Amino acid sequence: MATTTLLSAEEFWSLPEEPGKQELLDGELISVPPAKLIHLRIIKNLVALLETVLPKSRVWSEGGYQLGPRSWLQPDVSVTWPEQPVENDWLQGAPMVAVEVVSPANRPEHVDKKTAAYLEHGAAEVWVIYPATPSMAVFRKGSWERITMSYHSNLLGITIDLEGLLAPAE
Repeated sequence: MATTTLLSAEEFWSLPEEPGKQELLDGELISVPPAKLIHLRIIKNLVALLETVLPKSRVWSEGGYQLGPRSWLQPDVSVTWPEQPVENDWLQGAPMVAVEVVSPANRPEHVDKKTAAYLEHGAAEVWVIYPATPSMAVFRKGSWERITMSYHSNLLGITIDLEGLLAPAE
């Protein structure tokens, strides 16, 4: 189960390294345990697919983005803007596309808050993938759609086939 605590930026930076993922959103610490293999496989497959149409330098897994003075997020997969600013070795602002793969450890309110934060800080699209259903929600400022088969991103010029992306490893 994910845990939350309010922290300053300084407290966040002084945290010891632990297994799993730690993010800060408006001072709220979001900690989740290490990803399971199915989660990692979806991330790996999506990165490989995105790299067929985009430069590898723009596609990241677990890339860190500073969204504000007390917000650092790591989408599972992201596509940076062509000229994404970097400061203190952190990508600044939201990526062009942020992707979150939902696992049982993710709290729905955190997924919602992160989606809103990405859009508020400049993301063009946020993809939230639900392996258990299997489906995907695509969010843009002011709209969203639920995908159960395939999604064509005009923004990136790529079609995501959910069945293929979420298929169990052979």
